[in-house]
Amino acid sequence: MSQHQPTLFVAIANYRDPEITATIKNLFKQAARPDQIRVGVLSQLMTDDDDCRAPTHPQVDEIVIDAATSRGVCWARSHLYQELLGEEPFVLQTDSHMRFEPDWDVRLFEMWQQCQNPKAIISHYPLGYTPPDQLAAKAITVLKPGKFNAHGTLIYQSDTYIYKDKPAKPIPSAFVSGNFLFAPVSALKQVPYDPWLYFFGEEITLSVRLWTHGWDFYAPNDVLAYHNYGKRTGRPRHWDDHRQAEQLELLSVDRIQYLLAGHQPEDLHSLRDIEKFGLGSQRTLSAFEAMAKVDFKQKKILETQYVRDGRRLRIFKS
Repeated sequence: MSQHQPTLFVAIANYRDPEITATIKNLFKQAARPDQIRVGVLSQLMTDDDDCRAPTHPQVDEIVIDAATSRGVCWARSHLYQELLGEEPFVLQTDSHMRFEPDWDVRLFEMWQQCQNPKAIISHYPLGYTPPDQLAAKAITVLKPGKFNAHGTLIYQSDTYIYKDKPAKPIPSAFVSGNFLFAPVSALKQVPYDPWLYFFGEEITLSVRLWTHGWDFYAPNDVLAYHNYGKRTGRPRHWDDHRQAEQLELLSVDRIQYLLAGHQPEDLHSLRDIEKFGLGSQRTLSAFEAMAKVDFKQKKILETQYVRDGRRLRIFKS
């Protein structure tokens, strides 16, 4: 294990989720160096959501806001970073419904070191779990384009390595996810979260913005964490509580299509503060499309399989 692991800020946006306590307890329990971790939680709660508060812990900082004022996950993550981000050099952005493997923290930083790239970001969709602790069989997952949804927004899927054939090093990737993203904190300072996005489009816009600012992506080459993807979770989603969710999503779609496909929206309100949350100048949007094998204007996926036979991955180059 590394003897010089830097301190880590774990950022969790929590929307009325009773799994938050078990997630944070497991996070610390499974860490090799829990003393090096600080957790920041933005909890969006209603008055009777006492079981959805983060546990009391000296290394957990929680801000509680009225769920009725929330504008969705991107707004919540933006607010979280503005209010709780400290001096830690690294950040792990994750969700309020997670489980972790032993020594996940040290192993994650060692993976980052293996990339030999100061602008490396490690991200993927973790394997699933069912509460309280039923974990999926181990495999290695790498993000790939899944489909363009009805609004023309790219949605991801995962390709998979058989666990016994896991690579020796983190795997070059074209995308980042919102539920497991490990990076130097400077990445999210240079490319801040866009609070005017709603839900769909969070990940693909963040991927393009980070990449065009010069950041590179890798998938973990071993299992570190698990995410609860189940539909019957007992936790409400933001859109279950908010009548304006559809309107927020439509404004977000206009913003995404302007940024990635160059479409001018009819409602200019959808472009509020867009200059603060645009693309970088180190690499071009067209270079991203060529690397990721997608076409945002045509809404086409040009290559659908990145992992071949569970063993070989197409290597992306900047």
